[in-house]
Amino acid sequence: MVEQNIASALVLEDDADWDLRIKSQMQDFARASRLLVQPIPGTSDRFLDPSYPQPSNDQQPRNFEVGKEQAAEPTSSPYGDIDRWDLFWLGHCGCRFPRASDINAPLGRAVILNDTTVPEPQHVAMQFGNDELVTQYPAHTRVVSRARMNTCTLGYALSLPGARRLLYELALHKMTGTTDMMFRSVCDGTEGRTIGACLTVQPQLFQHHRPVGSRSSFSDISDHGSSYNDRAFTKNIRWSVRLNFPKLLDGEIDYIDFFKDGEHSNIGFT
Repeated sequence: MVEQNIASALVLEDDADWDLRIKSQMQDFARASRLLVQPIPGTSDRFLDPSYPQPSNDQQPRNFEVGKEQAAEPTSSPYGDIDRWDLFWLGHCGCRFPRASDINAPLGRAVILNDTTVPEPQHVAMQFGNDELVTQYPAHTRVVSRARMNTCTLGYALSLPGARRLLYELALHKMTGTTDMMFRSVCDGTEGRTIGACLTVQPQLFQHHRPVGSRSSFSDISDHGSSYNDRAFTKNIRWSVRLNFPKLLDGEIDYIDFFKDGEHSNIGFT
């Protein structure tokens, strides 16, 4: 439960993994999220994204480069004032960018270029998403946008208003599926729900870690087969905390980069 005096909270699944550089990644995410939820400096109702709050049929997505564009400074959260966002979907198994045909979601994208924590395109696994990120943007690019068709709740942050919204939608309104599908219905504004103010990031910042052992142990709800996984990995995470934990304990800094530039992975991702 989220207490009254807490502005926001982060929730992780027990097998989640992330990059050793998560602090700088979250700082970049904060700069990106502000471009999408905060108004233009000196105004209260004008935004960088011309499709905010709802796109017209002929509008196209606009890219806003983090570090070049500016938004008003927030007062209650470094990620944007908490009354302007409900949920940040930071860990997932895939998603896509909003489209004008969705009707109800702003199309703006905050682009983080030259992010060395992002693997090269040949290493990026989009899973349940599509390939727009790797086909439309240069290598080492991370993009923040409104959440759309997200799957898996590997890591997410809630504002206090967002927590209240989800409690109402899932506890009192209706619960018709798994938690991630219910979060999706709130963020996408489907099943008769008012659309939530949700942002997501591609590639994700939190992801399932896959240990050495039988692939059947990867999930108790999905079939990953019964073959043996002989090398631990975490999709899309270069300096995995779990893989580098022995080095952290020993004070070593020659971290394992699981997705080195110029190499091709021989891991059979599932």
